[in-house]
Amino acid sequence: MFYRFFSLLNFWVTATNQHGVHSPFVYKFVTKCLYSPPSFTSNKSLNTLLKTILYFKKNSIQLVTNDTDLPRAIKKKVRDIELCSTSSEILYLENLDKETIMHFIVKNNALNNNSIVYVHNLYKNKATYNQWKVIKNLEKVRVTIDMFYGGLVFFRKEQVKEHFKIRI
Repeated sequence: MFYRFFSLLNFWVTATNQHGVHSPFVYKFVTKCLYSPPSFTSNKSLNTLLKTILYFKKNSIQLVTNDTDLPRAIKKKVRDIELCSTSSEILYLENLDKETIMHFIVKNNALNNNSIVYVHNLYKNKATYNQWKVIKNLEKVRVTIDMFYGGLVFFRKEQVKEHFKIRI
């Protein structure tokens, strides 16, 4: 509990809004997607995931979660999305550990330049945040966006490697 509280305070001090973003790709995503209406739910993590799916016009998502309500919540707001056992479009990871990162990111040959990984609850505990740092340092990861409630990972080869902390 104390870890999350102090992490949130640190996040708010070190994070920025769209004005601190110098990447045209991330700036456009933040202003046209994250900061724009509608708001689908009060759950910031789920809201960010739904907005990301719609903004990038993704057709399929792979959910690595034990949450049985999540697939229903996604299908309710994004009717055209296909829930797959393997997707190169969006991968949702609920929990982070070494095995998950190895299996779903490092050794995942389906991930490509247009793939997105959404990581839920980055600051759940210190171990989870340390695994997030491992993801940020992977060679094939080009852009990460830390939004406290969740994180986005992009593999855009044309993009310089950058990491952002964005207040939503």
